[in-house]
Amino acid sequence: MTATTTTAPAGLDELSAAELLACVSDVETAERRAGLGKLELALRWCVLHPAVAETGVAVWGDAGLPGVSECEESLGGDGTPLVAAYAPEPFAAALGVSTWSGMQLLADALDLAHRLPLTWRRVRALEVPAWKARRLAQATHHLTRDAAAHVDARVAERLHSCGGVLIDRYVAQAAALFAPEDQAAAEETAQASWDVTLTHRADGGFAGTSRLEATGDTLDLTHLYDLVCDHAAHLGRLGDTDDLGARKAKALGVIADAQTHLDLYATPPPDQPPLRRGSLAKTRVYLHLSLADLVDGHPSVERSGERVGELEQLGPVTLAKIKDWLGSTRATIVPVLHLADLPGDQELAVDEHDPPEWMRETVILRDRHCVFPWCQRNARSCDLDHIKPYVPIDEGGPPGQTAASRLAPLCRRHHNAKTSRRWHYRRDPDGTYVWHGPHGIDYVVTPLGTSQLHT
Repeated sequence: MTATTTTAPAGLDELSAAELLACVSDVETAERRAGLGKLELALRWCVLHPAVAETGVAVWGDAGLPGVSECEESLGGDGTPLVAAYAPEPFAAALGVSTWSGMQLLADALDLAHRLPLTWRRVRALEVPAWKARRLAQATHHLTRDAAAHVDARVAERLHSCGGVLIDRYVAQAAALFAPEDQAAAEETAQASWDVTLTHRADGGFAGTSRLEATGDTLDLTHLYDLVCDHAAHLGRLGDTDDLGARKAKALGVIADAQTHLDLYATPPPDQPPLRRGSLAKTRVYLHLSLADLVDGHPSVERSGERVGELEQLGPVTLAKIKDWLGSTRATIVPVLHLADLPGDQELAVDEHDPPEWMRETVILRDRHCVFPWCQRNARSCDLDHIKPYVPIDEGGPPGQTAASRLAPLCRRHHNAKTSRRWHYRRDPDGTYVWHGPHGIDYVVTPLGTSQLHT
């Protein structure tokens, strides 16, 4: 095997911006090739050292680290071939790393080749860097082989643009989908940690400031936090000049004063319903699931993996927990509008600059995140940008400029980058975004991720 060394070219100071970016791309390609080379060598080492009766099996306890010395788990995840005991030591020594690090590289290579074949194919094509593929391998290592394959099918084509947060979200969804009983057990275990604590001398001294910490039901604490933020905003409107954090702390006192005059546990008059969760505060969370799954006895709830929904931006939730939330708080069911059901010439449009709420929701659910290259900022915190600048009707603008197909979510930073005219983009009929960047480099953003457009 021939080693490849890439160095910065002579005359680096004389390179233009476009030439420098081309060098960056070359260095990245070389780094991907080197990372792939390590994985292929690790995989071949495993092939040369299979576990047999005479050799025994390499397990994580062999690394000799405190707390894992008794671990009898083999290197690769479910469905990978076993490796001979003590095979990792010479491999790690040749790399100049600890036995643990060498074992991790061997395990990642096994998991990629045998559990994440779609991702492994992209690594071998230099489309995904080895470090990112290894991040996925380690995140899915504890999953069953079927669950890992599920993640592989959903993530492989967009892994080059995925961050760690998105990878962890897909892994959590797969874990809940293939083992919903584990998700339910995790929810029960988490409830045992619920508590509210008050500390008056958190820093070793007392200066009239204390710390309140709460761990509890997600919906309950979201209600409380939204209520605190609403009161903090109101204090600002009343002239309070403290920063937002201080006003949120003050808001707790305002809420406590209000509750002093309200007995939550008193028997209500006959004509007044009892207070329930959510009756003192209004908040918004987004749950994604099929309504059929909420109906007891419906055939869909009996099919494996369909008893788990998703709380947007947080992760999977059992239907039992969702039913508890919906049964004790105010809820609005919003059906999803499928754009594919509307012929192109019948798209709904309005003449105002700001889209109506239903249109905004359609764009958010369609794109899910900022559509700038490689940005994963959640669409709910983004601006909705008119891809072609909006021109008011009274200034000669055409009617129907505001429609879902002409809007895109952009986080504030990338919205400003587009407005500054440093970046330009368009949305094609298939939902693909094509961005034209400075220095002549173009990018394509699809639901599967971002790629550089080579012309």
